[in-house]
Amino acid sequence: MHDDRLYDEKELEKSWLISYSDLFTLLFVIVVIIAAAHATKIKAQMDEAARQQASLKQVHESLDLLNLQKLELEREIHQLEARREALAAAVEGKSAGESHPRPEAPPAASDAAKRDMETIRTQLASVLQAKHVDFEETGDGLRVRLPETILFGSGSADLKDEGKQVVDVVARVLKRFSYRVRIEGCTDDTPAAQSPYRSNWELSSARAIAVMRELVNIHGLPASRFTVAGWGEHATLVDKANAGNGPRNNRVDLLILVEKE
Repeated sequence: MHDDRLYDEKELEKSWLISYSDLFTLLFVIVVIIAAAHATKIKAQMDEAARQQASLKQVHESLDLLNLQKLELEREIHQLEARREALAAAVEGKSAGESHPRPEAPPAASDAAKRDMETIRTQLASVLQAKHVDFEETGDGLRVRLPETILFGSGSADLKDEGKQVVDVVARVLKRFSYRVRIEGCTDDTPAAQSPYRSNWELSSARAIAVMRELVNIHGLPASRFTVAGWGEHATLVDKANAGNGPRNNRVDLLILVEKE
């Protein structure tokens, strides 16, 4: 027969384990509740951040739209102002033309351009003084006249050695400045005998191109600075009635314009 007191004592000894396990269970429940509450708070914060981000995106899109509208309005304003100024200038020009008609003055070179042209003339003249090179001041710039006798043989568009030396001098001076140059070939009215060119117009054009090629291909000046023209016998300097004047019409003119590239 079992002793009941012994049984109660054993059960009493184990009772503390039940209280300890209840404590752990309670602590676990508390931790779960805290974690759930914290997770809910984090989710709420994330939702709020997402809403704020969406609002900021809408604000930026609105600002971009406003900037585009502002630029479009500014562009339209500039166009309207330009039209207004053009109309005002047209009205003033018409009024001035009706009341005080007078010819427009030719464009004048700036002081700096005039000084440059004088420098170019001085430098070329000092080197080519023995070559009988003429210079002429024009409203467009400085004209340098290179006679046929130092550039080409009769009826030819191939530069002679002396001609290449003269073009070399011109190139070294032109490299120091950035003015545009017009190269014009001119001849007299004598038919080009023993020449591959059918007319003086073709011969003058070929000579102008030959000088330009020398300046561009040999001396490295930019081709964009040059234009060429062939006048043939239609740009005479002197009357050929005097036999001594005839060769002066056969030449290549370099017109150094008061216009930079």
